[in-house]
Amino acid sequence: MLTGKHHIWHILLIALLSWGTGSLYAQKPAVADSGAGYVNILKSAVIPGWGQLNQERLTEAAFFYFSSATFYYRTIFHYYWYQKSGARTNRDYAVTNLSVALFLHTLNLLDVADTELLKKPTGWQGGLLSDKPLKSPWGAALRSAMLPGWGHMYTKSYWKAAAYFAVNGFLLYKAREADRDYRATGNVSYREQRSTYSWYLGVAYFLSMADAYANAYLYKFDEAMRLTVVPELKQNTVILGFHVHF
Repeated sequence: MLTGKHHIWHILLIALLSWGTGSLYAQKPAVADSGAGYVNILKSAVIPGWGQLNQERLTEAAFFYFSSATFYYRTIFHYYWYQKSGARTNRDYAVTNLSVALFLHTLNLLDVADTELLKKPTGWQGGLLSDKPLKSPWGAALRSAMLPGWGHMYTKSYWKAAAYFAVNGFLLYKAREADRDYRATGNVSYREQRSTYSWYLGVAYFLSMADAYANAYLYKFDEAMRLTVVPELKQNTVILGFHVHF
């Protein structure tokens, strides 16, 4: 039997759905519906924040992704202990956290749909020879914060993406393995291994974000350098030379 606080979250979820649906259909879209807009809505249905990330709304993307991920993780965590111990407290916590996660997930969908259907997203308008890079540096860093290697996929550095994903995945596996062994045996050496691998994982994780940021900032920088206008001094005359390297 659910407690009163669980019913509150269910009521909020239903109210949010009713309000959001009415808000979307009561207003006339500012732009014509497009397939790309519905793709972003679908992406946010799969992973909260993904659609906002494609819209270059990084603050909203980070909020919906990390908050939803936290409550989904807490749901799995408490449900695991409920299955293991049968404690009703863990079951109640699992239901509460799932309700909050679904509430945030739904709010995330309404947010991305509102931006796609009622407004015109601007995105990241960078240029090859402008001060604004072609790819969003913070967008790349946020992608790597969500999943190591994703930021490098965004900048088309596929080998780096595979390397960062593999390294972070390996270190996470070793840290969890050491944690499992420590909990099973109580051996202090496993605890030390867990700490060591956790530190390595933290370094690799932040290095992935920093490198993705740099990659985005320098995206196609080599191509921009091939198109340069260089002043030259010849017989007291300044000549502008246009160099194109192949």
